[in-house]
Amino acid sequence: MMQRRDARRRQPRPPRTVRRAGRFGPPARRLREWTTAKARRFGLPITFVLAGFLGGLGYAVFAPTTYTATAFVLVVDAGKGQSGPAAVSFAQAFGRLAPLPETLAYSSLPLPDGESGSSRAHIQASTSPDTPLIKLAGSGRTARDAAAYANAAADALVRYGTSHRSDTGVRVALMTLAEPPAAPSSPNLPLGVAVGTASGVLLAGLAAAVLSGRSGRAGRRERGRVPSAAGTAAVPGQVPTGRVEVGS
Repeated sequence: MMQRRDARRRQPRPPRTVRRAGRFGPPARRLREWTTAKARRFGLPITFVLAGFLGGLGYAVFAPTTYTATAFVLVVDAGKGQSGPAAVSFAQAFGRLAPLPETLAYSSLPLPDGESGSSRAHIQASTSPDTPLIKLAGSGRTARDAAAYANAAADALVRYGTSHRSDTGVRVALMTLAEPPAAPSSPNLPLGVAVGTASGVLLAGLAAAVLSGRSGRAGRRERGRVPSAAGTAAVPGQVPTGRVEVGS
């Protein structure tokens, strides 16, 4: 008896990790299988959403900073000094001419240093169909450049309208000059992240719809391959008629 007890004591015990594996093995395996199934089903949509979020965040962080400043000019009748249908019509025309280099040549204010022919890309004019007001928005890498573009366009438009006053019968007056903005207009971190995430959600929805359609077609094909019970019961041979034949 003593020898048996000594032999049992001498036998090495299984490691604690082995005992724990026997206890927690099935739940861990089920959890791993569940995680794998969910990853196969939702992995691609989640990837699209994450990619859209990171893309929007990257654009908001690394995109060049742009400032925007705004100046306003008003078109009025030369004789009456009021706005009428003619003033509104000429405001529409002057708004289209404002960003052109030929119109900007009338400005007495210097444009910021930049590439030749790039001033039109930094000046945008917008008008209203009801009022003869022209909004001139200048954009630049710095706040001073943005204000300089807007003010140069406004000054050029006033001088251009004055030089053609006898022909048009309207007068272009300066309302407000642009001030250097305190904060950049783009990039906008919340807006960039929201747009990127929305794009990712849209792509994820399209991917989920495509995958769902494929899985549905695959399921219908699999069900079509299963033989019916009536088909398996059919046995080749003579069809029984219910009559018993007696041998002669």
